[in-house]
Amino acid sequence: MTEFNPYEAPASLVADPASTDLLELADRGTRLGAKILDGVIFGGGFAIIGIIAAIFIPAMLSRQRGAVSSDVFFVIFAVMAGCLILGMAIWNLVWLSRYGQTVAKRILKIRIVRSNGEPVGMGRLLGLRILLMWVIESIPLLGPLFSLVNVCFIFRDDRRCIHDLMADTIVVKVNA
Repeated sequence: MTEFNPYEAPASLVADPASTDLLELADRGTRLGAKILDGVIFGGGFAIIGIIAAIFIPAMLSRQRGAVSSDVFFVIFAVMAGCLILGMAIWNLVWLSRYGQTVAKRILKIRIVRSNGEPVGMGRLLGLRILLMWVIESIPLLGPLFSLVNVCFIFRDDRRCIHDLMADTIVVKVNA
């Protein structure tokens, strides 16, 4: 029988955080490849818009006054281009939210997780990894220097860039 001791230190059960021993950090080259591939994928969307514009805008401008005015075409084209860009952004945001992956990260089998292995919330991804970095990198003179230092941080042992440190995230390989 134990007696109640008011001077005894409180006891509590503490759950250990998820083990990161099972997580394998993504290679620097794979992370670079994902960044380049995301650029190609999004650049491809812009290229499609450019090709359509290059074909149809001159055709519409050279047309005689006819069934469809060029103003209507420009509005339709702008709406379609905006929908394509917005759709690609939403696609990436949904995958970031659900899987911690952009389209390219999913192709290359890497993902973003918290440093303790838990999934990353959308607020942390958008606020700290994307928007805060965009604001800092938009500062004249300081922004480009910060961007360079941010990227160079990947050569540390933990392979975390400054945006990873700010958001408390790591990029890991996906098993399976």
